[in-house]
Amino acid sequence: MNDNKTPNQSTEFKDRLEKLKKIKELGVNPYPEKFARTHFSSEALELGEKEIRETDDVIKDPKNNMSLAGRIMTYREHGKISFANLQDFQGKIQICFMQDVLGEETYKQLKLIDNADHIGVSGELIKTKHGEITLLVTSYELLSKTLRPLPEKFHGLSDQETKYRQRYLDLISDETSMQRFMLRTKVISTIRRFLEDNNFIEVETPVLQTQPSGAVAKPFITHHNSLDIPAYLRIAPETYLKRLIVGGFDRVFEFARCFRNEGMDPSHLQEFTMLEYYAAYWNYENNMDFTEKMIQNMMLEIFGTLKITILDQEGNPQEIDFKGPWPRLSYREIIKKDSGIDIEECEDKDTLVNQIKEKGIELEFDPGISRGNLVDVLYKKVSRPKLIQPAFVINHPADTKPLARRNDKDGNVCDTFQLLVNTWEIVNAYSEIVDPLDQRRRFEQQAEAKAAGDEEAMDMDEDYLAAMEHGMPPNSGWGMGIDRLVALLTQQPNLRDVVLFPFMRPTSAVPSEESYKPHQTASSPQANDQKITPEEHEKKPEGTKAPQNSIANQTNIQEAGISRAEAMALIEENIKTPGTVMHSREAEVVLMGLAKHLGQNQEAWGIAGLLHDLDWEQDEVQKDFALHGINSAEILESKGVNPDIIHAIRAHNYQYNNVQPETDLDFAVICGEQITGLIYATALINPDKKLASVKVKSILKRMKKKDFARNVDRDRIADCEKLGLSVEEFIEIALKSMQAISDEIGL
Repeated sequence: MNDNKTPNQSTEFKDRLEKLKKIKELGVNPYPEKFARTHFSSEALELGEKEIRETDDVIKDPKNNMSLAGRIMTYREHGKISFANLQDFQGKIQICFMQDVLGEETYKQLKLIDNADHIGVSGELIKTKHGEITLLVTSYELLSKTLRPLPEKFHGLSDQETKYRQRYLDLISDETSMQRFMLRTKVISTIRRFLEDNNFIEVETPVLQTQPSGAVAKPFITHHNSLDIPAYLRIAPETYLKRLIVGGFDRVFEFARCFRNEGMDPSHLQEFTMLEYYAAYWNYENNMDFTEKMIQNMMLEIFGTLKITILDQEGNPQEIDFKGPWPRLSYREIIKKDSGIDIEECEDKDTLVNQIKEKGIELEFDPGISRGNLVDVLYKKVSRPKLIQPAFVINHPADTKPLARRNDKDGNVCDTFQLLVNTWEIVNAYSEIVDPLDQRRRFEQQAEAKAAGDEEAMDMDEDYLAAMEHGMPPNSGWGMGIDRLVALLTQQPNLRDVVLFPFMRPTSAVPSEESYKPHQTASSPQANDQKITPEEHEKKPEGTKAPQNSIANQTNIQEAGISRAEAMALIEENIKTPGTVMHSREAEVVLMGLAKHLGQNQEAWGIAGLLHDLDWEQDEVQKDFALHGINSAEILESKGVNPDIIHAIRAHNYQYNNVQPETDLDFAVICGEQITGLIYATALINPDKKLASVKVKSILKRMKKKDFARNVDRDRIADCEKLGLSVEEFIEIALKSMQAISDEIGL
């Protein structure tokens, strides 16, 4: 058996293919249809603690009384005896191969089996001299020959993105990852049993809908070819579940996959699992009582306690006590306490905006936002960050809850509650509107907000109104994000860590014919056809967008061909303006951050960023901007710099010199050097003018405003998508990189 501690994947792959060929030549099927397993590893270990024969007696006359199956994880050969760890769904157990037991020829064939292969083994349990329960193998069978090696055996996957993209490797190599997803399953099954024990019935409602409804959110839009109409992925199952209440169901629930075409961050996913339920003849207070009991029951069933330790927003341990009763806090009162603004006195958006400005509260929001959504932005800024222990926030303004029932005593607020834990909204609930006329007015208000530019406002839903007009009994219900709850319980900072296969941008694509064309050189005709003056530089040339391949070709630079010290010497020789020198330094760290994220050579990519504007101050370049990058290339070629770095520096000016970007490094330089200006400008408008205070969300907002930092090319920043990164992911990497040198930058 081959241990292969540091395999080269291409060599390893060929080696395993050769072994596969030899196995087939021996007449062995390397992929049989089944194996008769009698025990899991945990069951075998439990039996081994009870009664097993003396090891010497077993070796002399081993019985074939147990069969295990799993994946070989480690292998240690000691001449005529070998040990391996066999991993199955329930754990690991050591197995032992002995030549004297198996026979010389069978033992020799172990060399055709590698780590990660699936095998079935039969034999009898023994205890080694170290006291470890082990299966002495009397026979074995190859169940699946693997062609690719696993990640580093003793460390598992270290790159977080690889864990998301290749979750199967994460599950194999990290036991805690498997436990986390098993806990997710337990959370769902425990809640399901509690609901069923309380007379709730599980149902299924449409995922593909003709109208988005059930929440204030932006939907995914698709097209139904057979009917030739637009269709929407559901944003919530709410209105369909309440149609069932109209139809006579008393209590219903659904674990629903929902889709919202909005931003992604650690606490929001565009595809997520939500539990929604509705109970006829309840109000929101009945619902709060039931919710508290349900969550407490789940905690006791899974953890055996109501106190657990989670991570706060800064990643520090925080004890949470779910013991009741949980406080019930007025939405209006906590905003008033935390901001000094009484939202009921701000009857329109303009009044509220003025109050926010007077109080010196800095909020970011789109001009077309409705008053209700602006109130919600204010709440999330001043109050929600303070809610750590379990608490119900109740009685939200009516214009923030278009489907919630108005309070009988105060028509400006609704009978609503949200359950907050560690600043995260776990549950969103209310007494439902059953008055069809009130519901119609709410829909009309939402339609007006949408017409004014609020993309998340709801559409009019006539079909749902028709159901209500047939008579809906009083009822209350809620929606709870399962991903968010599990992330909270398992101390995960990112929802992707509790979703088996989170949606990710593709990392590879079939190269187009263009990608096989040779790189242009400084002497290429295309590179010198166009002369551009500094005045013309202010206007982008037409038709010079980067190639539209979905993902750029990958480089694999081993050496930059120049040291960083030598690169800095070139900077000092060719660039005299401090601002340009600092811009080069900023580009360097951003490129290094991208290289780290993408698994590339950090020093080489950093040098590409550092030298990208090497010829910027040349008189010749200032007169003819098409030479920018071309002249840098001539200098760097004479210094023996890696050709891929040289091409990236030339191609970052593709809009003017027609040197087309092709590789990941090309696009990294293009987007990396542009984003520095946007981040810098965003820091300057912060009250403290500190990079440390800048948030990704703030940069994204500024990016949408074309009159902000006008010289920053948004299209070039969007070229980060050629690296398999969303703009949000890219900005996060770039911001962290620049924050690391904030003292150098002076911000």
